[in-house]
Amino acid sequence: MRGEKLNSFEEDGMLNIEKIIDKYNSYIYTILKNNLSNELDIEEILSDVFIIFWKNYKRLDKNIPVKPYLIGITKNLIKKKYSNYCINITNIELLENSIVSDINVEELIVNNEKSKIISDILTSIRDIDKNIFIMFYYNQRRVKDIAKLLKISESKVKISLYRTRKSIKKKLKERGYDYEK
Repeated sequence: MRGEKLNSFEEDGMLNIEKIIDKYNSYIYTILKNNLSNELDIEEILSDVFIIFWKNYKRLDKNIPVKPYLIGITKNLIKKKYSNYCINITNIELLENSIVSDINVEELIVNNEKSKIISDILTSIRDIDKNIFIMFYYNQRRVKDIAKLLKISESKVKISLYRTRKSIKKKLKERGYDYEK
């Protein structure tokens, strides 16, 4: 990955966190803005990213660029926020895909729109169906575990997942998106 290495931000053996904040604040803010809608959450996580980085920098490899560390911290904090509130889970996948390679703006816009459609669908369905969907796709729980946790049959879990997927595919198709991609 490109970018300045951690050791380039050290002065007299101490990390100059202000330089890192100046350089990467806008970039991290953009990632957060694309994945969260609440400005207070964005500001809170933005601060937390740099605090966590600062607290842990001595354990980091000084010859690796700073940017991947900051992205990883950001991604983990977003996941934590999503797992706490179960909001718009598809943006996490979008975030993970966008940090693996250089960001393709057109693809990012399309994926954001798909995420909004899916989020709208999830807010409009029954809570039980939404919870099943989140547990299966976001928390990566097995059907058997979900059924046991919710005290319902495995077939009810499968039916719920099927209906939710079908609803998402239909809405995406109505809006002109190929749901396979």
